[in-house]
Amino acid sequence: MTDLTRNINNSIFGSISTDELLAEAFAKKKEYFGNNITYSPKVFIPLTTMCRDNCGYCTFVKSPKEGGTYLNQDEVNSIAKAGDDTGCYEALFTLGDKPELKWDYALTQLEELGYSSTHEYLVSSMKNVNEKYNLFPHANPGLMTQLEIKELKKYSPSGGIMIESFSKNIYDKGKAHYKTNTKYIDLRLETLNNAFIEKYPVTTGLLLGLTSTKDEIINDISNLISYLNENLAIQEVILQNFRAKKNTLMRNSSEITNDLFLRIIATTRIYAPSHISLQVPPNLSPDIMKFLKSGINDLGGISPLTIDWVNPDHLWPNIKKLELDISSTGQVLKKRLPVYPEFIKKEWLNSKIFEKVNNIIDTDGYPRETNES
Repeated sequence: MTDLTRNINNSIFGSISTDELLAEAFAKKKEYFGNNITYSPKVFIPLTTMCRDNCGYCTFVKSPKEGGTYLNQDEVNSIAKAGDDTGCYEALFTLGDKPELKWDYALTQLEELGYSSTHEYLVSSMKNVNEKYNLFPHANPGLMTQLEIKELKKYSPSGGIMIESFSKNIYDKGKAHYKTNTKYIDLRLETLNNAFIEKYPVTTGLLLGLTSTKDEIINDISNLISYLNENLAIQEVILQNFRAKKNTLMRNSSEITNDLFLRIIATTRIYAPSHISLQVPPNLSPDIMKFLKSGINDLGGISPLTIDWVNPDHLWPNIKKLELDISSTGQVLKKRLPVYPEFIKKEWLNSKIFEKVNNIIDTDGYPRETNES
């Protein structure tokens, strides 16, 4: 057991009280991020609901028989325009990983749209949205090569791919990633390494609740923190709590408890590099108030227009109420772009994206108040 692993074990499962642990994490959060808790006003653009994988917890993915399809360009534009008109900054492209490698129907649809691959269509759609609107595309297309990232970087300031878990047990029969093609940890880390090589700011994270043992939790947090110290392209970590969904393999699986979740969040903040933005999705917790002083500094994307396509049963919080709740903790809710201020530098952004970003930010790297709706 390494010193880091031992420290994480003692932090999450040791004798220190949860209140003391949270206080330490909150103090570290304030040192770097001050009183800000940020969120990204976004619009979801579900470019395709088809995917090569069929994860045990997912309701987003649909086979062609279940209605899986691609949006056409008019639909993409309609969503983007509505998001732009409502004052959003982020166009979150959600999609499955290269479904044409599994479904002939997907390839046929792409050909009808005038493209040979999902990646080609994604790049074209991001280019279109970036050039027509004030929105900044941010995509989660799954595994990405260096060349693919290089092409995405032309039209977006950032992207994302979740690690989910470092555990090999979740590939076993009946588990979350049984018979998946793209969820192997080595492939996920290769994509994140490609982002570092191409200097492309990325979001990653864990899906807490996929594993079932204490050792797996400790190893997930330990491996995550070690990796954050190696890969400087990672701007943000999402600690997402698994929520069981009807009509999925994991519909009866246990969800992580508040106290354990709070201790994991606080421990991650304490041991992660200070600049890492730590996010908890606000619509996946019954009471987000419990988490506002846990060490998080961000609540992710919140849409005034579209549902959470990945977790459609969980509604976004009311922004006005969220502002009041955050204010009651002595903090301030603040809008941000999909790229964090730390990464708004020429070395990390395409020159045209860098110019577009700088046209709307203040001296702290956040959207200027005069541009907000």
